[in-house]
Amino acid sequence: MRTGIIGGGLMGVVLAYFLAKSGEQVTILEQGLHLGGLNDELQFEDGLVVPRYQHALLPSDAVLRRLCVELGLSHELIFQSARAGFVNQNTIHPMSNIFDFLSFSVLGLRDRFRLGRMILQTRGKSNWHDLDALSAKEWLVRVGGQEAFERIWRPLLEAKFDGVYDNVSATYIWAWLNRMSSVRQAPQLSGTIGYLKRGHYSLIKALANAFLEMGGEIQYDARVREIELQDGRLGRVRTHAGTLEFDALVAAVATPIFAHLIPAADPAYLTRLEKSTYLGLICPVMVVDRPLSKFWTLNLTDPSYPFATIIQTPHPEKPDHFIVHLPRYTAPDNDWMGVGDADIREAWITHLKKIFPDFKDDQIIHFAVSRSRYAEPIHNVNMLQNSLDVQTPYAGLYLANTAQVYPQLPTSEAAVAHAREVADRIRLARPIGILT
Repeated sequence: MRTGIIGGGLMGVVLAYFLAKSGEQVTILEQGLHLGGLNDELQFEDGLVVPRYQHALLPSDAVLRRLCVELGLSHELIFQSARAGFVNQNTIHPMSNIFDFLSFSVLGLRDRFRLGRMILQTRGKSNWHDLDALSAKEWLVRVGGQEAFERIWRPLLEAKFDGVYDNVSATYIWAWLNRMSSVRQAPQLSGTIGYLKRGHYSLIKALANAFLEMGGEIQYDARVREIELQDGRLGRVRTHAGTLEFDALVAAVATPIFAHLIPAADPAYLTRLEKSTYLGLICPVMVVDRPLSKFWTLNLTDPSYPFATIIQTPHPEKPDHFIVHLPRYTAPDNDWMGVGDADIREAWITHLKKIFPDFKDDQIIHFAVSRSRYAEPIHNVNMLQNSLDVQTPYAGLYLANTAQVYPQLPTSEAAVAHAREVADRIRLARPIGILT
């Protein structure tokens, strides 16, 4: 069976790898000139390479780690201290252990204990279904109190969701707290965070090389214009260069992009697709000659800042270079998407100096801005009612993306696990339902 995969990001490449490994004939259609998507890399004029976006690998990410070992990348895995903190009113508050938590002066002692109890209860809660119909705000106020919500959660939610979080499900907080707590659960790697030495693009390259060695095909600059639908099943795939035919086709792209590719689909199905909402991402990355702080990550509680997080890692091959990612999640149509790189640099650096007054422009070795209009699906209230099947209503046509890993967060771990399951189900040629 000849299978086409639209999209050369992590989901598409992992899916192609597992399908080819099982003997399928697979072609990846990538609209760009190279693979990667959100897992791409940046190369500067002097040859220095850094990840375009930061992707953390937690000690509990067993599926992703096994894949790295399978591809011969185990030596590329680096684990460092996962020291984290909050920035409140331009002051850094450590938040890496219980002692930091108990001395967290932003909240009163009573609210600290109440917040701590809520976190412990969340970590012990395995049944998340009752949270699906609750908004994050409603649940956080109920279990953690109004004070903790106003001082901690509200600013974080505003920063993460570009000020629009009323319809965000409580499952998002549940998933986030459980994932972060897993940093402490692996005995040998407790309190550490991991990443690939050369970034996630090294994983993309290893997957692509293995895929090609198994007889797979990659078509670059293959911009799909439309997926034709005929008599309730997959028809031809129209690209700018012509038409292609496959026995099965998987759209490994964001749901809004997929909806755009099937204009002839049933209006009721297109309406369901439209309910899947995404966050965009603007992510400046800079290389500096000294660390900004001793923290791997700092979360800002001031939504007026143009960035919500400061993520810092040492460059694995340059001991005097440090990589700093300053991401801002946005609505896809946010005005920041149209702001030029120079203006973004000025705004980001101006605010960064409020937190680090001693920071100087001459410490910056490189600075670059990356953007993605559909970076992360949003956990909305009642996601269970609006979930999208991998199998579309059209025979031979499938959809595979991280909106389907709900209630998990759309991490690399979840993407790899989901792609492997989708590959198994396509290979077995049986009906595919929602995968969780």
